[in-house]
Amino acid sequence: MKPPPEVSALLDELAAGVRDALGDNLLGFYLRGSLALGDFNAETSDVDILVVTERSVSEAEFEALDSLHARIPAAANQYGRHYEVSYIDRASLKRFNPGERRHPTVGSDWPFVWAEHRDNFILERWMVRERGVTVVGPDPKTLIDPISADDLRAAVVSEFRARMEHWAGGDEPPAWMDTRYYQAFEIETICRGLYTLQSGELPTKPQAVAWALETLPEPWHTLVVWSQEHRADKTADQSAVPDIMRFVRWAAAQVGAA
Repeated sequence: MKPPPEVSALLDELAAGVRDALGDNLLGFYLRGSLALGDFNAETSDVDILVVTERSVSEAEFEALDSLHARIPAAANQYGRHYEVSYIDRASLKRFNPGERRHPTVGSDWPFVWAEHRDNFILERWMVRERGVTVVGPDPKTLIDPISADDLRAAVVSEFRARMEHWAGGDEPPAWMDTRYYQAFEIETICRGLYTLQSGELPTKPQAVAWALETLPEPWHTLVVWSQEHRADKTADQSAVPDIMRFVRWAAAQVGAA
């Protein structure tokens, strides 16, 4: 799928800036997320990128990348605030152990920082290995070891446990769930997790939603329908949040039973 012109312009700017910042430490630049899976939505999708380095990013390289990412949002491009980049060195990417070490990352909701990747990065690694779009670098299959269906299921189980531990098990929703857009995003994410748990495959979000609409009982079927009506809605409204919290807890119970 050919990305919109604004996305292509952002990718060109990022690729050039990353090349300047990393020099010979740049090994690969790959598209992941919806651009890789083929379900990019110009209205709601972010631009997701994985940069692979030969060595861990040095402090000098980190500062140069920090300057790059500070410039990007100021550009006259609607995606300048809607992209995510993770920087992983070759050795860490090959057999990635979540939490083993920190890597530079930036996203639409957080600044450029050193951060640990959780188990969900197993899903991102699979996406790059199997469906990633190469902008610069070798075939990603040469950089990432095979990821089994059980590996994907284990990552989903870990993510559901993390939700229950950090926010879904209580009564207070996280602050980021204030707007309908993020609420719809969470519903779609849960649908994709349930699909992966059943099938051992990572679907696009539209595939996961279609599966959920055919499979899930009420009241969750109606909640998924609601998510599709509000997936681009930035309105602050918490009226659906209690149902979403119950959906997350119900889904976690299905994971535990499985």
